[in-house]
Amino acid sequence: MPIDLVGRASAQKRSSAKVLEAKTFRDGAIYLYRRSDYKKPTWFIRLKIPGAKGYIWQSSKTTEEHAAYKVADDLFNKSLVKVLGGGKLGSKKITDALNSYIRRFESEQSRLSIKYKIFLAKRLMPIFQGKTFEDLDTALISKMVTELNQASSKEKLSPNTIKRIFADFRTFLNWCVEEGYLPKVPTFPKVKAEQSRRPHFDINDYRKLTRHLREYVKHANPAVVRDRTLVMNYVLILANTGIRVGEARTLKWRDLRPIYSPEEPSVINLALTVNGKTGKREVVAGKAEVKGYFARILELRKLDITNPKSDLFEKKDVPSDSYVFCGVDGKPINSFKKSFITLLTEAKVLTDSYGQRRSIYSLRHTYATARLQEGVNQYILAKNMGTSVAMLEAFYGHTSNVTSVDELTKFTPKKKKSAGEKKPKEAFAWLKDDGEANSEDTSPQPQS
Repeated sequence: MPIDLVGRASAQKRSSAKVLEAKTFRDGAIYLYRRSDYKKPTWFIRLKIPGAKGYIWQSSKTTEEHAAYKVADDLFNKSLVKVLGGGKLGSKKITDALNSYIRRFESEQSRLSIKYKIFLAKRLMPIFQGKTFEDLDTALISKMVTELNQASSKEKLSPNTIKRIFADFRTFLNWCVEEGYLPKVPTFPKVKAEQSRRPHFDINDYRKLTRHLREYVKHANPAVVRDRTLVMNYVLILANTGIRVGEARTLKWRDLRPIYSPEEPSVINLALTVNGKTGKREVVAGKAEVKGYFARILELRKLDITNPKSDLFEKKDVPSDSYVFCGVDGKPINSFKKSFITLLTEAKVLTDSYGQRRSIYSLRHTYATARLQEGVNQYILAKNMGTSVAMLEAFYGHTSNVTSVDELTKFTPKKKKSAGEKKPKEAFAWLKDDGEANSEDTSPQPQS
């Protein structure tokens, strides 16, 4: 139970209330009393702990004197042990710090990283209800993860999700240290690393998906043609730029600009200014054709000018400060998740060859995998994607084998044995069919 150390304002409030009855124990260290400003004759507690400053004030939450004394005596003993052990009384509530943290940063929620941190702080409020910073230890942090697990849709958070939660929670605790809520950040429990491949589209499945996109729009009901055309171009843009879902959501027309290659001045490519969890950055599209995908979306918005339900009704043109991926009303579309899952199911590419279910983020992973296979420098790619080289190595390192095909397919010709030399029996000769395997036929081939 949180302890209330006397403050000037609270002391004045208590002194103004008339004491109806009082009892003292342990030479005045325990003081029980009833107040005139309470209709219910509840016993209140005031404790003086040897070696500690000030008093502890608390309600016993009972009208029975003996029960009140037991509460007071237990609290006295616990507090005395804490003080003798070098601890401090009056630890602040974690929920008070969470509320202060939210108020401090809520004006900066336009930054996606801050928005996620505030969202986590709000989710933690019920978990830390009634807990103080004295209670905060490795065990309580583990319990926090358990409760977040139970509250999740799948009732299981991935190791990477837990790591992100720990990173945001550690940011909060560092802030608490700076603000004086906490002397130091406690030790966090270890999380087993997850090094599994992130589901992407290999070349065959990506071709299936893009071929189905045409049918997806062509055979759509006229009422949903606009929505499906938007989804089609959304998929192509994310797969060829690698931008995050949140970055696409806030993208506006003014964030696009043409760029020219010194080697091919006639080819106009595209750069996008996005604002994501790593801040603002400029993204260069993977190919010049991305301009055409945006052009198709722009044509959709121009058609909205004649729609009475549109925010652009009877306007001359599409404003540069309007959202790219938006509905007829001009509001950004929060998620294409349901439409995307329907699209993958129809195209029969919902899962990869490992049985992992794909999501919209698989488009970003497809972009990273394709660029690495094409030999793009990891540092330049990481900068373009708003991530780190370490993350590329951890989750897309398997693609480096493909880019090193020339090195990996080298072989040294075997020397011919003399007629008198006896050939040793091979340990795994049963793996070969029809005698000696032809080295030219069995060498690994680069994947497309």
